[in-house]
Amino acid sequence: MTRKVVLVVSILLTIPLVQGFSQRIFSAQGIAKIRLEENLSREETRDIARQQARQNAIETIFGSYVSKDAYVDVADGRTDVSIASSSELKGEWLKTNDESFKEETRKIKDSYGARNEIWIVCEVKGKVREIETPMIRYTFATKNCVLEACESTDFENGESFYLTFETPVEGYLSIYLVDGEQAFRILPYQDMPSMYLHNIPVQADVEYTFFSPDRSFDYFENFSYFLTDEIYLETEKENEFFKVYVLFSPKPFAKPILDSSIEVAGEYGIPKTLSKRNFEVWVQDNRIYDTDFYFQTQNIRIQK
Repeated sequence: MTRKVVLVVSILLTIPLVQGFSQRIFSAQGIAKIRLEENLSREETRDIARQQARQNAIETIFGSYVSKDAYVDVADGRTDVSIASSSELKGEWLKTNDESFKEETRKIKDSYGARNEIWIVCEVKGKVREIETPMIRYTFATKNCVLEACESTDFENGESFYLTFETPVEGYLSIYLVDGEQAFRILPYQDMPSMYLHNIPVQADVEYTFFSPDRSFDYFENFSYFLTDEIYLETEKENEFFKVYVLFSPKPFAKPILDSSIEVAGEYGIPKTLSKRNFEVWVQDNRIYDTDFYFQTQNIRIQK
């Protein structure tokens, strides 16, 4: 029987990040100011400011290949955020030593009349490293169905979640969903044998589709496709956010310590988890000490 997995989550917006590497580590500090928009929560805006402040710190030390400011564009009820990706920077953020936020109020007058704007200011201090070696540019996309046209970062309450993945080199893959408190490991699947305990092997130049128990997505030795975990995203709020971590390495990497999966009701269950803090420390350590370890993140919105 196919196992169905339901996640009720409260998760933050993040900006995609891919790792590069160099051995020399520098101290850096940065600052960013982002306007609070009507369709963005304070937590989302703080996270955008955090990423922009880290970018500012990196550019202060190493510069960038492309000059690109963060901006927020709200239209038709949707919010689009633009921020320089790691491929446009000459360095990467490794570790946060200090982080602070404050709010500024600005009085403006425009065609709508006099009003106040709220700007969130983030200051960060931490460790950065120069990117000197070309990165492995694997790609992935989140979807609400398995068809090509279903790529999306916005999901309705209870909607299915799928992810496609492709890499230019063979390697090993694991996927997590992270909310404000916990990290849920959703790949490898829960019922996979011990040979897939830490991660799953993936071949070069193959487009994988995950979280669908369809025969056409039967990829793995000693694992039946109909045991694939299906993911459903649910929320009790008007809007919920989480981030998807897609972890990849051309060589096997060890998983973090995980709690056992918890059955909820009937055929539904929750994946194995660890605390968000422990997960972030584990990712940070891999970034610093294993130059073959890569990750990217994608922000997802669930609407009730």
